[in-house]
Amino acid sequence: MNSKSKPSKKNNFFPPIVTLGDAQAVAQQGTWAACFVMGMTTIVAIASMFGLLPATFPVNAWALIDAALFAGIAWGIYQMSRVAALAGLIIYCIERVYMQIALGPKVGAGIIVTMLLICAFINAVRGTFAYHRLKQEGPRSVE
Repeated sequence: MNSKSKPSKKNNFFPPIVTLGDAQAVAQQGTWAACFVMGMTTIVAIASMFGLLPATFPVNAWALIDAALFAGIAWGIYQMSRVAALAGLIIYCIERVYMQIALGPKVGAGIIVTMLLICAFINAVRGTFAYHRLKQEGPRSVE
């Protein structure tokens, strides 16, 4: 008999969620994504306040409220909140559409970062929902 096993096809963008630990690890991608968005938004808002960006750039000091919102989303996802995970995904997608409309379509590294962040927020939704489902099901018996 041939004892060779098939190579596993691991999906790094959307890893499988089997245990509570898997769910937490996958959801934490959203925590880091929200922290990244918060940090970049803060930097851009401060740069705008000090006049380092063109006056036509559609970000101003009010964006600090957005940064605080993403700080709350990061904390919520860290606490495995499904509402925070969904809010992060929806708000981020709406903001990206707004920025595309305001600045015009731009292709480049920004689209790659956007896609990675969307994947991270999707994983936050997957992870938080799986976490609560697995927690409710209780421990599984191994057969």
